[in-house]
Amino acid sequence: MEERIFFNQGNALTSDVDLKALYIAAQIEKDSGRDKEPLVIAKDKRNNQYVLFFKEDFHALKNPDDYEIVEELN
Repeated sequence: MEERIFFNQGNALTSDVDLKALYIAAQIEKDSGRDKEPLVIAKDKRNNQYVLFFKEDFHALKNPDDYEIVEELN
């Protein structure tokens, strides 16, 4: 059985270098029903890693300029 461990960057929900895998993680988060808060998929400009945040947490980051917003999911 494959196990994935994600490095959590600050307030990130998850991160991955594979954008498709991150969209799957975002869909799982949305379908879980735990929180209806909008999500943000952003690309870390320093290491080209994609990161999933709650929108509110993304805008509260100390270094939001280090990320490029790929998509906002409502």
